[in-house]
Amino acid sequence: MIDYGRGPADDEVEITLFGPGFGEAIAVHLGEHNWLLVDSCIDPATKGPATHAYLQAIGVQPKHVKVIVASHWHDDHVRGISALAAHYPDAEFMLSAVFNSDEASSFLAAYGGSAAPGLARGGEELFSVVAQREGVSFLQQRFSVLEFAANGRNVRVSALSPVPAAFAQSLAHFAQYLPSKVAQINHAPELRPNLEAVALHIDFGGDAALLGSDLENHATFGWGAVVSNAWSAARPNGSAYKVAHHGSYSGDDPKIWATLLKTNPTACLTPFNRGHRLPSDEDKVRIKASAASAYLSSGATRRPDMDVAVLRRLEDICKKVARVNSGFGAIRLRKPVEATNWAVELFGAACAL
Repeated sequence: MIDYGRGPADDEVEITLFGPGFGEAIAVHLGEHNWLLVDSCIDPATKGPATHAYLQAIGVQPKHVKVIVASHWHDDHVRGISALAAHYPDAEFMLSAVFNSDEASSFLAAYGGSAAPGLARGGEELFSVVAQREGVSFLQQRFSVLEFAANGRNVRVSALSPVPAAFAQSLAHFAQYLPSKVAQINHAPELRPNLEAVALHIDFGGDAALLGSDLENHATFGWGAVVSNAWSAARPNGSAYKVAHHGSYSGDDPKIWATLLKTNPTACLTPFNRGHRLPSDEDKVRIKASAASAYLSSGATRRPDMDVAVLRRLEDICKKVARVNSGFGAIRLRKPVEATNWAVELFGAACAL
């Protein structure tokens, strides 16, 4: 178990990012014991949601979790989110407004409901929460996630995406993949590019942060539409950025850094090590050129750490030799609400980018 030390003081704001190499979760202290949780991944030590283990470790009471946001339905962002929602029954549960449709309901039911029991997929996680929980809210650009006063300042969490134009495109994708027969169901397909993800802007009252989710760049439906929107551009610039889409160029737009962020912000991100490796070496160079400092939650490769000759012998008799666990880590950004710079703490396998 990781020792996370003390929890934040009432007048400290905090962004803690968790990632095991395949997975992502965020816990945000907004001030005065008000917490926002975004997405979910599994802590290998507890086998449960990482953010729940973290909040328990630092002594946060369940009543202090105000909102849980599922930014999108991909497996690496919603593993354990149904259990997370059960741990915090009083928290409001929110997800992308593209799921507030008949097509999306049918999609979730087909790939995650009673027709496909036992599939450990994002569709199953979201379906179980939406089907069983009262008061689910749906987010789109300009929607308020949470707003209140803390430490004499107005705190506001807002959705920057999905943009309205992304709805029709996403619904068409859902309809395209709806199976005509139960026998056709295997697992939910990838819907690319990711246009339905919820990116969040957090205005702490005097400073701000941007949580980029896995939203990808597209002039009409993605980041291009976000940064060109006058309302989004008018949000206070952030000094901290959870980099979108595991640092991939497909989730980047130069105007994110120029329009939504302060010069040289503190950046953090999670890797993706299934199929292809993110961030790439080129991604790392690009991110470090725009940030004062940047941090990665865990190792970005599943390649075993062993002698090359030994690995080659194993690969002669085995296919796809890989680490079972490439490392679990957390990045904590914390500061008094009136301070300028974030104090950065690294836990587990987290490291500088």
